[in-house]
Amino acid sequence: MRKKLTNVNRATLILASASPRRAELLRAAGYKFRVQPSPLAEPERCPSRVPIPLWPAALAYFKARTVARLVADPSAIVLGADTIVVLDGRILNKPRDQRHAAQMLRRLSGRRHAVITGLALIRGTEETIATATSICRVRKLTATDIRSYLKSGLWRGKAGAYGIQDRHDPFVTLVSGEWSNVVGLPMELLKGQLTALISRL
Repeated sequence: MRKKLTNVNRATLILASASPRRAELLRAAGYKFRVQPSPLAEPERCPSRVPIPLWPAALAYFKARTVARLVADPSAIVLGADTIVVLDGRILNKPRDQRHAAQMLRRLSGRRHAVITGLALIRGTEETIATATSICRVRKLTATDIRSYLKSGLWRGKAGAYGIQDRHDPFVTLVSGEWSNVVGLPMELLKGQLTALISRL
């Protein structure tokens, strides 16, 4: 992997996301990159004609494609990603406010749910799209648990109103899949997709 990572770092990798968590995961893995968030406005809901598991992949692609059109370097690799939380066949997006976050946490309490991340890589005319799914469980939360977490402010900007990496109260357990996927970027999937993309060029 060291050789492959070196090859990737010889190209310009652009993260089409403002997520600090995705940037942290890339840095921790040794990738060199720059951030250029997509100007694309995210729809509030998934169109009924689009299967929910495909929705984050579609959003990731459109984010990456929007940034790729703005990049002058055709050899640059643009990375787009989007993560959703799915409970009972419904998507839990980022909470609008604290009240909305509390509603999400009450719904997730004591339940299992899916976390799906869509991943898109674009380099010139080469494009790859993939998804990763993880299953998580939230322990039974008391009213005090929820108030404490809301007070921490860690719910802001996170699908499902929580972060599995939060140290405040680790009430979310990974049942299956990649931990990094729940954070917002499936690193094993990304490694495979980047390796495949580089090998074709």
